[in-house]
Amino acid sequence: MYRSPATLTEKGVSGTLAVRYHQPMPHDWSKADIHIHTTASDGLANVQDVLDWVAERTDLAVIAITDHNTVEAAHEAARLAKDYPFEVIIGQEVDTSEGHVIGLWTPRLVPPGMSAHETVEAIHEQGGLAIVAHPFAPRWWAKHGLCRGDRRTYDTVDFDGFEVSNATPLLLHANLRARMYMTRHRHRFAITGGSDAHILPAIGASMTLFQGSTVEDLRRAIETRTTRVRSPAFWLTRNARYARHLPSIIERERAAEEDLRRARAASASTCESTHPQ
Repeated sequence: MYRSPATLTEKGVSGTLAVRYHQPMPHDWSKADIHIHTTASDGLANVQDVLDWVAERTDLAVIAITDHNTVEAAHEAARLAKDYPFEVIIGQEVDTSEGHVIGLWTPRLVPPGMSAHETVEAIHEQGGLAIVAHPFAPRWWAKHGLCRGDRRTYDTVDFDGFEVSNATPLLLHANLRARMYMTRHRHRFAITGGSDAHILPAIGASMTLFQGSTVEDLRRAIETRTTRVRSPAFWLTRNARYARHLPSIIERERAAEEDLRRARAASASTCESTHPQ
């Protein structure tokens, strides 16, 4: 069971700095954050704390745990979700050869390192939906923006959704470019919003809005391209918190990348020993 608000804190962040939303929205619509990280990859909060924070500090109806190249924490969150007033989607953020792709409703791990096209096919094969993660992210920001704005991948791969609102600091211009792209491609993709949260106070900073309240309703909205998004306001305190935690996030990201590199090397070595030339 989740703890009371008084006991829930994030290092250096009190419960009084809660993320709350009171903007008007149709009464039969709900909010989802479908891009959240935990300590299973490069996030700084464990699954239990993420679930507690969502329950006590937001009014989200659905969340997705989308750690990098693992579904371990997503499965844990789904098991614990019965004790919480919201639903959890098992997801993952997959490293492709062209950047990151989010797989939703993907209980099985999608192998990293494939092309975007192959990755989306693998997501669809297990009944999942594929979302372009932080498109148009600039090259100086990171290597992870899918194709760093190369529209050929966006134009030719069968994605289900396009993340036009990512709450990571410094991605405002990338979000604007993604929205501009979608003005001409709304017939192809649903628009989505996700916080890309690596710290607790960022959860819910960007959201996907959908009619209904369940994971089934959200999936239907993505498939029928009826989703809306809510973008983050500029919060100096949240951005400052991200800046303070950035070294830890980068350290965890590099460690995860090194683990992935070693796993690939071990797999290649096993293949060579099993199938000698």
